[in-house]
Amino acid sequence: MLDAALVNADAAPARAKDPAYGWVLYNYHQGEALKALTLLEVARERGGIRGHGAYPELVKGGLMLSYGMPREARDLFARLLKETKDTDAQSGRNERGVGERGANSGVTLVPGIRSQAWFYLGKVFYLEGDYPQAHENFQKVDGPVLEESDSELYAEWLYLRARLAMLSDSYNSSYASSDESPRENLSNNSNGETLVEHLRARLKHSGVWAHYLSYNIAMAEVTDGDVEKAQQSLRELISRMEGETPADDRDSEYRALLDKSRLSLARLHLREARFADALRLLSAMPLNGVFSDTALYDYAVAAAEQGQLQRALDALEALSQRTLFLSWREQVPYARGYVLEQLNQPRKALNAFVQASEHYESRGRELVAARQSLTEENLMARLSFLRNNDEIATDAYGRLRVMPSDFGISDVLATEPFQQALSELNELYQMQTLLTQREDQFSTFETMLETRRAQRERRSREARFELEQQQADEWVEQQHSFRAEIDAAIAIDDFDFFMTSKQKTLKARLDRVAATLAQLPEGSLGDGKSVERQRTNYARMKAYFDWTLANDYGVNRWAAQKQLRELNAEMQQFENQRAAIDALVAGDEKHDELAGRLIRKGDDIQSLKAQVQEAIAQARNILMGRLDKALEQQGRELQRYLVASRHAQARLADQLFRAGQSTEAADE
Repeated sequence: MLDAALVNADAAPARAKDPAYGWVLYNYHQGEALKALTLLEVARERGGIRGHGAYPELVKGGLMLSYGMPREARDLFARLLKETKDTDAQSGRNERGVGERGANSGVTLVPGIRSQAWFYLGKVFYLEGDYPQAHENFQKVDGPVLEESDSELYAEWLYLRARLAMLSDSYNSSYASSDESPRENLSNNSNGETLVEHLRARLKHSGVWAHYLSYNIAMAEVTDGDVEKAQQSLRELISRMEGETPADDRDSEYRALLDKSRLSLARLHLREARFADALRLLSAMPLNGVFSDTALYDYAVAAAEQGQLQRALDALEALSQRTLFLSWREQVPYARGYVLEQLNQPRKALNAFVQASEHYESRGRELVAARQSLTEENLMARLSFLRNNDEIATDAYGRLRVMPSDFGISDVLATEPFQQALSELNELYQMQTLLTQREDQFSTFETMLETRRAQRERRSREARFELEQQQADEWVEQQHSFRAEIDAAIAIDDFDFFMTSKQKTLKARLDRVAATLAQLPEGSLGDGKSVERQRTNYARMKAYFDWTLANDYGVNRWAAQKQLRELNAEMQQFENQRAAIDALVAGDEKHDELAGRLIRKGDDIQSLKAQVQEAIAQARNILMGRLDKALEQQGRELQRYLVASRHAQARLADQLFRAGQSTEAADE
């Protein structure tokens, strides 16, 4: 419907500039409306799609329509159109002003796209039976613009507006103006032309849509009781269609409408007992057409009423050879017996009524069994879905493309409420599958987290072992001991504690000299003054050394304190790293956060699964209820035919019995 080729902004980028938008378009064209919508919402939460202007919003509107969300799509388009209007107004003001700032890069929709969007929204509401909403959206379509952009949509728009006028009280109202504005009113114009008549005139050369409108007008005339006018309308329609050559893509649709028109006119003739005219029309209908079965039955009725009972019997015989899958065809077995009775063939008629009774009894038992065993699996087994790859194909309005393999439910399947319920059930199952896939993905994440936890525990054990091998506590004790000794030396101005290595070596030499001099007796060197002189030299060197030590005390103390500060900094860094390692070993906040998120998301998925399961149960009950009502109705109709067949059987049996008795009496 509103695909990527249709939803165009003023400047269309040649390729996807945002990878997220590329994924959206891929899923969109694959028919994965739910996945595409999900990707759009994810992209919006992450900052939006960049580089494509209004494209993502327009695609989102088309997805909503395909997914069966017309009201949400309407709100989205209304917002976009309002932004377009505001942007146009701002552009107009900027053009009139001098030196004003140009219009911002707001949303700008091509006029043809606007009209097509409103048309599709109106059509969706029309199909849903929401006629006020359909009318409101159709009124927003710009007729000339739509005709220029897509003439086929323009013709369909005219047709649907005419149908709305016929369905409302405005059918007999008059048209105000002959211009092409989409907002015509229904008051009298100079010609007293009604809206339907005006729209019909504009559809005159629009092909099949004009014929559809003519047919519906004829049916409306039948409803109003003007049968003669309806017959004239149908004759004119048939004459026009027989003189036209439809396009190849419309041929089957065209032929079906022509057959439907002939059949409707023939039935009007039957109502007026004009059986010869009815036979003439019905004889022209093909035996392999859409309405061939109905035409055969009506042909049999007309022939029987015309007195051509053999022709009626031939038609019923041909019809009885076909599968009786529609409820109205269940009358064929009874009608066959009736025609044989009218042909004055009582024994054949009796056999036909016996067969009809057996048929109705058998069908009745089948319907009872079907209702008793009615399940969703049985229903799906009766449906044949057209698939696109692995997905069930849908049309432009989100309805499933499905055909009944058991045509006994074709009447129910053709109804719009049943189609909507079936589509909703399918979408719910897709959502359930998606949630199950997401749950499986979470299970994979849980496995990854468990693997990560096991690896982390292994690394933690290795880290604890390495810390133990480093004897970190002893390092801390030594650092505290160094600090205490230095503080104590500073407190008492202990010069010796802060000596450099060179000073410590010199002090050791001086101490050895002092020890040696202390051991020498007086005069041991041969000269009594020599020992004294050496002691004097030692005292002078010792005094110089003490002076040097006192002089260098400040420098030495500062150097020791500097080294202590560096040691403290290194130890503080070591302590911090050790605390960080201990914290990591003790617990993993990131792991706990991820695990918590998984738990919360898992709970959300379980909640969504419960809601989806509840919605599936409701949709299933709706489907089963509709089918059960249809089967119940068929059962009631079968019961009527069964009773009628048994009555006819009893009547003929009695007649044959009386005739036999009369024959025996005559022989005697």
